[in-house]
Amino acid sequence: MGYKIKDISNKSSTVEPVQFLSSKERFLFFVEENRAMVWGGILLVMVVIVAIVTLSWLNQQKQEQAWELEGQAQTVYLDRPLDDVKKGQENIQKASTMFKEILDQFSGTDSAEVSAFLLGNSLMEEQNYQAAIDIYTSFIKQYAQDRIFVGLVQQRLGLAYLLNGNREAAMKAFEAVLANPHALNKDQVVFELAKLAEAEENVAEAVIQYKKVVQEFPLSPFASEAALRLKVLAPEEAKDSPAPETKDTGELKKGTSEAKPVKNEGGEQ
Repeated sequence: MGYKIKDISNKSSTVEPVQFLSSKERFLFFVEENRAMVWGGILLVMVVIVAIVTLSWLNQQKQEQAWELEGQAQTVYLDRPLDDVKKGQENIQKASTMFKEILDQFSGTDSAEVSAFLLGNSLMEEQNYQAAIDIYTSFIKQYAQDRIFVGLVQQRLGLAYLLNGNREAAMKAFEAVLANPHALNKDQVVFELAKLAEAEENVAEAVIQYKKVVQEFPLSPFASEAALRLKVLAPEEAKDSPAPETKDTGELKKGTSEAKPVKNEGGEQ
């Protein structure tokens, strides 16, 4: 009986040669087989990179243009002759127009944030208090994440409400500043509350607020004036309050004690 010998050469020839390729060779094989798709992907990546670079450049140009116009607007706003009221009013109106232009053309830029604040201030100068209130309120909503700046705007909003005859809303704005842990102008707000209470002849409340300025903000530039108001309104309260700290106090005392009397031309001291 004869035996049939298997031909193993035929079976091995059916094995795909790709199985014996290295990772690098497989990648090159894939690229070769999918050349159109690979080149399309490369082109897409290049387009994305170019788009990102272009947008970044355009954004930078936009920022520079906004700051340039911002500088011009601030110059107009600050350049107000004291001896020419009409010219001063014209400058304020021109600055307001420029600030509005920045908000319209360059919204979303850092310059737009500053311009919104200065626009509110310009409207306050024009005694257009309701328009200023609208700008300040919009600022607080749009830039809520900038809590330090928002604290300053809330103070201005409170003042705008006061001048517009809405005391209740003004107090809420001032309270919002005091409740803001990031606000750096709490001393000024407390001082303004003290002045408001004094203007309303609420001496007890004014004393409380002035005393708060002296005790909680001894290094504030408002502490000295608050201490003077305490001496006038409540001398006994002033004695219990610590004197506000002033810079170079020791040097001033020393200079005073060592100062020599100055003689006038007649030889008198």
